[in-house]
Amino acid sequence: MSNDVHEQEVGAEVVTSAGATMDDYFEPMRQKFESLCRDLNMDIKTESEAFKMLKEVLKHYSLEGEILHWFCCALFVACRQSTTPTVGGQNAVVMGNCVPLNNLLRCCQMSIYEFKKKIKLWCDMANMPHTFAQQMEELERKFSITFTIYKKYRDIFDQVFLCPPNEKNHSKNSKCSYIKLDDICWRLFLCAKNQKPTTTLDLVTSYNLMMCCIDLIYANVLAEKRTDLINPKFEGLPANWNSPDFDETQARNHCILAYFCEMFDEAKDMKATVFRNIMDSFFQTNTVVGNKETLLGLISNKNFERNFKSLNISYEQYVLSVGEFDERILGAYQHDASEHNNLNEQALRQPVTPLTRKQDLPAQPVMSEQKFEPVANATNNVKKLSATVSHITEPTDFVKRQAGEAAIAKMLQTIGEIEEQFVVKFPMRNEARNRFRMAKSLCFYLIDHILRDEIKTKPQIVHKISLDIFIRTLMACCTELVLEAYTTELKFPWILDCFSINAFQFHKIIEIVVRHGSNGTREGCLTRSLVKHLNSIEETCLERLAWKRNSPFWEIIDHAPKPLPTWHEVTADKAAGQLQIFLRKIFLLGWLRIGKLCSELNLGEKKSEIWTIFDHSITNKTDLMKDRHLDQIIMCAIYIYIRVTNMEGPKFSDIMKAYRNQPQAVNSVYREVLIKVNENGEYEQKDIIHFYNFTYVPEMKNFCTNYLAKNGDKNVNLLMSPHPTERPMVPRKLIHNHSLYVKQMSKNEMQQSPDQLVYVIRSSPSKKLDYMNKIVLGSGKRVLDFDDNAVNPIDTKRRRMEQQAILDDRKAERKKTTRQQDE
Repeated sequence: MSNDVHEQEVGAEVVTSAGATMDDYFEPMRQKFESLCRDLNMDIKTESEAFKMLKEVLKHYSLEGEILHWFCCALFVACRQSTTPTVGGQNAVVMGNCVPLNNLLRCCQMSIYEFKKKIKLWCDMANMPHTFAQQMEELERKFSITFTIYKKYRDIFDQVFLCPPNEKNHSKNSKCSYIKLDDICWRLFLCAKNQKPTTTLDLVTSYNLMMCCIDLIYANVLAEKRTDLINPKFEGLPANWNSPDFDETQARNHCILAYFCEMFDEAKDMKATVFRNIMDSFFQTNTVVGNKETLLGLISNKNFERNFKSLNISYEQYVLSVGEFDERILGAYQHDASEHNNLNEQALRQPVTPLTRKQDLPAQPVMSEQKFEPVANATNNVKKLSATVSHITEPTDFVKRQAGEAAIAKMLQTIGEIEEQFVVKFPMRNEARNRFRMAKSLCFYLIDHILRDEIKTKPQIVHKISLDIFIRTLMACCTELVLEAYTTELKFPWILDCFSINAFQFHKIIEIVVRHGSNGTREGCLTRSLVKHLNSIEETCLERLAWKRNSPFWEIIDHAPKPLPTWHEVTADKAAGQLQIFLRKIFLLGWLRIGKLCSELNLGEKKSEIWTIFDHSITNKTDLMKDRHLDQIIMCAIYIYIRVTNMEGPKFSDIMKAYRNQPQAVNSVYREVLIKVNENGEYEQKDIIHFYNFTYVPEMKNFCTNYLAKNGDKNVNLLMSPHPTERPMVPRKLIHNHSLYVKQMSKNEMQQSPDQLVYVIRSSPSKKLDYMNKIVLGSGKRVLDFDDNAVNPIDTKRRRMEQQAILDDRKAERKKTTRQQDE
């Protein structure tokens, strides 16, 4: 949270016994930091920026645990924010300051698991921009996909290959031992996916590429007759693999993809096209040597060592140029079960279950008690879609008869235009047409089902087929489903930007797709996880995207009677306009979320009164929602009710803690709330406390006091405490384990208790300050920082609340993960 409390000016400089400033107490830390930077060969500018950031964080937080880990976070952020020119041209740069993350982790004695936890905390404490936090989320997602692939790689590699009993002795006489074979196979995959990063943006494609690499290495092992490395129990062995007649041609033609790829045709196509092109480029650039035609000879005694080193160099260059995780490190966790399990918790997770429309979810799979497996889930999603719709290449005869030639022609023209937009913007150019082809087939399937089910009760549905916006939103929804099925890195609302569709229009199609794609209890084309995804993105549209200031929703409101219809009014049969339907969904979503929060806060009996406050904010103070989030308004409604009715609790921190247990919760909702948009169009954001006090209360006070307060007392204090209106000259508490304060004192002011230790600037002996700092250092906290901009205890309390909120965020995330499997 941002600091909205004015800082108290002390106006005095504290000195140490030697007459030096308090910065001297940073010297041991600075020396350790500088030593780390020398080991990393860090440039001075990045080092300076990182230490400056570190000192700023230390002003407000106590950094618990190994200080080297926090050094790592500060340096990583500073490195990511810098670029390094290269010799490739005027605009050629590399990201990440040419310092690999692995080097940082190694020098700071930090695991990936610890780093992923602490970098999130660091981004919060250092108030990093939301864009940087998003970059970290994208980086983590990329790594999670690779880690998920590595787990499958580990299992499959151990099925097809065998570590010889005499591996240690054998490795001395052979250039390609089992361990080295493992290493070169994994490095081949890493280099292959980074050769064309846009070809492996989703989990299914990455898995197929990994299998192509194992398949190639397996053929090379067979061709070299390295029978000592072959697992004889693997059912995919050629029949005569161990006979003298087995030759290179048989090895080259042997394929094991069918044994591990449920989507065999797609994997086979990748092997013949994308993977073949990647290998050809490796031969052209001498990244690997061997037989270019057969792709054999890669692990021969003549070529193995050279290829192994070359692939390493190629991958290292890539890591340096983008500043990302060095994924070779995953091999280090092969024999470390505890670290492996920790990383496993951070891998791709089962989709959460939104609060709305749980009744529309398909039945749980029979094997739902098994642990969620990302690759299997993605494969199942794609297989079910493909099996249901892949044979559909055009509108069905039923649709053609009902719609007519003109409507069909217009529909196909619109779809063709959309396809070209998608092909241009979708990063995986090789797969763009295939992905869109499946989305188009799904669109034709859904149109058929929609017409068949609704034409009897809604004859106007036929007219919608010729409407551009109906086809665009339906195609966008179908494309989003295909991308989600493959577990792509391109997350919603990317598809809205791709097709130039606004969220207010898009949300209308989701309920229709859920109804006709899942078919309730009947067998449909959408799996349970895909329906969850649709429900989740609908909530995303309703809670924030549709409320953006450029949304057409605001134009509708401008022309609507004021106030807007209430919950009772939009449930009437006659209220069927787009505004009423939208508000109906908003009210339902708000009711469910308020109910869940009230239940956790033991406010169940107060839910109706809180709902009335929320209803008033939507219908009468609608501008409160502009560029904001529904949950922000809900939390403020709960708290203003507590204040008006003079309840002793819960506190706002309790409301946020309960909120974090909701499936859609993210900490940016209460950390980044719009306050105003300045003349330059820049958004000023602060925490929800500032929003509540200075925006929400002025708008809602009169209604809430008239509705709830005894005798309509409009003078009741609704502001969130603590929040001073002026800057009182009060002591500043510096640490919490000991009662140490800083305050201004008059010359006549005396000690107030026998146990109180006072240090008076420029008059007390230096040994008193030495003693006080020994107490501070002994507590494990930072030394006293007597600066000229000391903050008051209110600010200190807020800092403690902020730090606790950050820790609570992490705990809530872990609890969510454990609940997902049950849902």
